[in-house]
Order: sequence, then C-alpha cells, then structure tokens
Amino acid sequence: MQERGRRVIFKVIKKPMRYWYPGANVVKEIWRTYKDTLRPGDIIALSDKALSIAYGSIYDEKLIHPDPITKFMTYIVSKIFWAKVMHYMFLEDTLSILTSTPLNVLASHKKLSIKIGGLKHFLKPLSEAGIDTTNLPYTYVSLPIQNIDKIVNELKEQLELLSSMPINILVIDSDKCFQPKGYRSIAFATRPTGIKGIIDLGAIAYFIGRRFKKYFVEYPTPVAYTGPWLGLRALLKISKIVDEKRGHGLGRNIIEVLRRLGKRSYDEVTWRDLGRVKHYPAIVVRITVKK
Repeated sequence: MQERGRRVIFKVIKKPMRYWYPGANVVKEIWRTYKDTLRPGDIIALSDKALSIAYGSIYDEKLIHPDPITKFMTYIVSKIFWAKVMHYMFLEDTLSILTSTPLNVLASHKKLSIKIGGLKHFLKPLSEAGIDTTNLPYTYVSLPIQNIDKIVNELKEQLELLSSMPINILVIDSDKCFQPKGYRSIAFATRPTGIKGIIDLGAIAYFIGRRFKKYFVEYPTPVAYTGPWLGLRALLKISKIVDEKRGHGLGRNIIEVLRRLGKRSYDEVTWRDLGRVKHYPAIVVRITVKK
C-alpha cells in the first residue's frame, strides 16, 4: 500500500485457537496465544461473530413464531425478488439458500432482523442487520453486540495491562461494505457499524454494490476500532487482508457447513462439531512503514 511516497506493509500473524464458546474469556485466549508475539502498536483483529458468541450475544430462532404478514413479505422479498436477482447475477450459492430454506425458517429470521435492524435490513437477502447463522449449532444465530465500543475499550485496557505496551483492537465482520472508487473517506455498509465514514444502508448498499461492481471496491466491514486513527482506507485494507487470512471456519454459508460435516440439516450441527476445525478468531496485524 502506497501512502505519499511511503510504502505501508501489513504483516499478518495468524495462530489457530480454540472455538470461542459462550462465556469464553477472550482476553485469556488472546494472551495465551499471542503473549510471545505481540509488539507495541500491534492491531488485534477480532472476528465480530466470534466475539458475539463469546459474549453470549446469540439467539435461538426456533423461539420465533412468524406471523402471516411476515411470512407473506418474506416470500415476496426472498423467494421472488432476491431469487430473481441472484439468478440474474449468477450467485448460485445464495440462490440455493433462498430457494431451499423453508419459508417458515426464513420468516423467523426476517422477523428477528426487522426487530433489530428495521426495514432496510429486513430487505437484505442474507445476514440481515449483522445477524449470522454460520459457525453456530442448531438454530442459533449471532447478534451484533450492542455495547461493542465499550467492550473493545475494555479488551484494549486489559491486554495493555498484561503486556505493558499499547495494543489496538479492530473488530471485523465478513459482511460486505462498498467504497466508491476514487473516494477514500466514505463507504456504504450492509450492516450496522460504528466506524467513522461508513454509512449503513442495509439492503440498498448490498444491491448497488453487487449490481454496479465496476463503480465500487468491495471490503469486509470493520465494525469497531480502538487505537490511533489510521484512516478509513487503511482500516478497510486491513479488514480485507485479515478476512482473507482468517478463512471461513466450517464454511462461508450453511450449504458449505452441511457439506463439510456431512449433515442433512442445519439443526443437526452441534457445539461439538464446531470444535472439529481450526479457528482464527483473533489475528495480529503489524504495520511497518518504509520510505
């Protein structure tokens, strides 16, 4: 990455960790894994989903009973509109999820999404409002952490006490955001985020970003950050590098998860299954600048 005559290098240090079950001690897990690796000013890039699960920000969608209006609207949005759009854009995996998932299950997810994110997120095809279904068992989903800024500040303070050095925290979600080409200080997200310069447009961002690809650069979404401000472009760049290095656990979507585990239905996936693969909920990024 070139910055006004300087070359900025992002070094990624990636070590496998145990799956973070609800109640996991995040500071303890990070320190145990990276205590001999951390250097002053390092960025610890955390998975938004893993953090949500560790802090118990999950919900069982089996408890939701969708009403007839929600079912009807879900059918229109998912089974008709987005199914046609996905077919047109050759997004076969997403199309398969929408067409093969029972309407009652989709409607339960939509009912939760409109409660958390409102209409602009209800209208998104998948992962609405930052709600995620992958790498969780049964009918559980992860929810965005409401007080995430407070949590990342606490993590920073505790890790700095243990390490006696400045540590920065960046939380990243694989849900996409889109930066208009030629613009460095603004981007449009498909989920809520507290990062300066990123505007949450929900389904609108998803549609324009996918439909008009040549006008946008696609990135994962940085959700929260604490540390010296690096600029939006740098945070987006780091998020993309980390997302590529992190991988997708058991899979990018429920179809990949089921194929990998040899299961027929998502509600057959257990907590034990989740510990069968390597996970990278925390990755260290080190920035160096060369002239």
